[in-house]
Amino acid sequence: MSKKLFGWFAPNRGEDVLDMAEKHLELTLNAVRELYDMVEAAAKCDRGVCAFHYMSLSRMEMEADELRRQMVDALTKSEMFPEERDDLMELVRAVDWIADWSKEAGRILNVIQLDKASQEMKQAALNMVKADAECVVVLTECLKFMSKNPKEALNLANKVELLEEDTDELYSQARKILADYDFKGWTIGSVILLNEFLDALETVADWCENTADIVRAISVRMS
Repeated sequence: MSKKLFGWFAPNRGEDVLDMAEKHLELTLNAVRELYDMVEAAAKCDRGVCAFHYMSLSRMEMEADELRRQMVDALTKSEMFPEERDDLMELVRAVDWIADWSKEAGRILNVIQLDKASQEMKQAALNMVKADAECVVVLTECLKFMSKNPKEALNLANKVELLEEDTDELYSQARKILADYDFKGWTIGSVILLNEFLDALETVADWCENTADIVRAISVRMS
């Protein structure tokens, strides 16, 4: 981390928290990739492979939760000014929501029978998860540049926003498929859960954008 960062965050704790936040995002990215593999397996009705990827996703989310607790503990013991601590605490919470909603999507997918959906719906779900992964990749870079190059962090934050808009468009397309599809063999509850699954995928991208907004605010003060 750059010395410039230490002018904003306390030198003895701020660097550690940001390092942990980067590791948290790396775990989250791996969790989203597991979710993609889970969707592929669920679409083929390969329950064993689907369960394997869900277990991997859950493990990564638990590791991310442990990192969040460590970050909160570090912030509690820090010697930062209150506004500095508040900024990082908000960043920590936002990053954690990305992992939480990734697991929620996997939890729902573990219940519904995606293999019964149309090929169009299966592809729509895969497209959304792929877009989520792209958001997390760019957000991870955005966080890394916050300490090295705040201006580049701002550029990457803008890119996250554009990717989130792309995900919104994919979400709209998926909902249209959902509205037009004749769900023969589906219970009402399963259709509701499929809609909630799409909502969870869209919320992952939303929290990527929310996190990028926090990085943007911090970067502006640092630049």
